[in-house]
Amino acid sequence: MISQNQNEDMAKTTITAFIEESVKEDLKALAEYEHRSLSQMVAVLVDRAIKQAKEQGHIPDSKK
Repeated sequence: MISQNQNEDMAKTTITAFIEESVKEDLKALAEYEHRSLSQMVAVLVDRAIKQAKEQGHIPDSKK
């Protein structure tokens, strides 16, 4: 269970992205494969990309 303080630290925000229809269809297929919503799948992929960029030193790690 997430405590109230942890939940506040993880506030969500909305973004808009323009992608090709074919990318959307592939993203939808991946989301279905992983039993996620389209929104959840996008969030997971963004988190993975940011983690990788931090590990490779492309962007600073804000937790340090």
